Amino acid sequence: MSFISNLMRGFAKWQFRVRGLSTIADIGDEEFSSILVGLESSGWRIYARYAGIDVGIDYDCIRLKRSGIRLKCEWDNWDALSIEGPAAAVREIADRFNRTAKSEWRWAVWDQSPPQPPTHP
Repeated sequence: MSFISNLMRGFAKWQFRVRGLSTIADIGDEEFSSILVGLESSGWRIYARYAGIDVGIDYDCIRLKRSGIRLKCEWDNWDALSIEGPAAAVREIADRFNRTAKSEWRWAVWDQSPPQPPTHP
């Protein structure tokens, strides 16, 4: 990756940590539909939805809010769905739906180096 790309990704990851956000990653389509119904029944409301020409093909994003707290539910054709928002809210959702919340930006996994093959003497 170029210096500028690394700098921008580093800034995004730093901002994620500073803002105290968490992510629930790798949510399947059917499971997400169930989670969304559960969230709506507990007072979360959709206030924005991605409406680009590639919705559901290459990308999708649903934004939810409740009592001033906002969540971002995002999907692309490289990763499964994720839910991102303030750590306390995301942990509560993770506990409710038997998922794991991480204090990590959803794209951070792409920065990890691939495993290296063992070297032989």
